[in-house]
Amino acid sequence: MTVAVSGRNLPLGAVVSAVGGALALIGAVLAWETISITGMSDSSSGLSSNPGKIIAVMGIVAIALAIGWIQGAKLPATKGIIAAGAVIALLGILNFFTIGKDVSDANAILPGAAAIGIGLFIDIAAGVVVVVGGVLGMMKPAA
Repeated sequence: MTVAVSGRNLPLGAVVSAVGGALALIGAVLAWETISITGMSDSSSGLSSNPGKIIAVMGIVAIALAIGWIQGAKLPATKGIIAAGAVIALLGILNFFTIGKDVSDANAILPGAAAIGIGLFIDIAAGVVVVVGGVLGMMKPAA
């Protein structure tokens, strides 16, 4: 399957994977956790943690593999893309539970003091999008 982009027919899976990789980078930069106490607010992005840094690197890997796939490189792009997407999604999900517990504990002491940030949700979705792009690349074209 292909999609027309700027007059070129590009593999749909590569485009989807590249978009997912870009979303992973955006999510890693945005807030994963926010704490607000007496009018003061502090947020921490994914890049302030090792899992967030790994997610950002995996986003770059997904984009690089998608570009290689578009350029016709002879490498197992789809399997690498699926692996990168799986790492992004799994790290996002694991951090959701870790941060969720911290947020729950903080809110038990002071209701409404903490929240999970949008960046973490974007990263989880990005991992799924990257995996979907890789799977699209493995599908055989309809006859």
